[in-house]
Amino acid sequence: MAPRRRRDPEESRAELLATAAELIGQRGPDNVSLRQIAEAAGVAHGLVSHYFGTYAALVREVLRVENDRIESRVRERIRAEDGVPLAAAIMDVVFDTLADERYLRLFVWAEMHADYRGAARPELVELIDTIEAGIRDALAGRPAPSRSRIEAVVLIGLSAAYGFAIGGRSWLAGLGHEPDDPAHAAEFRVQLARMMAAHMVEESGLEPADRVVLHSENKMVPPRRSHG
Repeated sequence: MAPRRRRDPEESRAELLATAAELIGQRGPDNVSLRQIAEAAGVAHGLVSHYFGTYAALVREVLRVENDRIESRVRERIRAEDGVPLAAAIMDVVFDTLADERYLRLFVWAEMHADYRGAARPELVELIDTIEAGIRDALAGRPAPSRSRIEAVVLIGLSAAYGFAIGGRSWLAGLGHEPDDPAHAAEFRVQLARMMAAHMVEESGLEPADRVVLHSENKMVPPRRSHG
């Protein structure tokens, strides 16, 4: 057991989260307890309960920190593309994260516990805000997808990516493919990004001459006009 020392509340909470993330990453969420986290952090068991309540609530906080990192990386990719949210770039971030088995186990465990459902995610709302602003800038005043369409596309992308990460290898094997061939995951990522981008602009209401087209990188830009 680590030696105990005085900490301020903010420091104690942050250290407990870091300790929990490390232990859960090593052992999986089913094999860690609040008492083990307290012992590893060098604090009383009651202090962990005071800050987080239940073990499921603590796991939820660990997952929230991980999700914040994902959303931060997505924003960085959008900024790198001059504020335009590219479907392929966003999916790259998501798929790279889901390649981490530790994160995937944490996500699945949290989703299977009732007290995680319905948890507020203001960071996800802010991410949708960022995507919406980028799309409107890219369309330069042309009709843009509605907020509900943007949310639906993001949900479709997340659902498909997480589903593939969890069951993709089994499904590929069932279809007679080599599940460990990275070409399958790469192709799935490309096709998903294309479908997301196409669905995003479908309801824009542009006339055929002005309709937004999708380049190979799934960037939404107006087509070039003929000068003839």
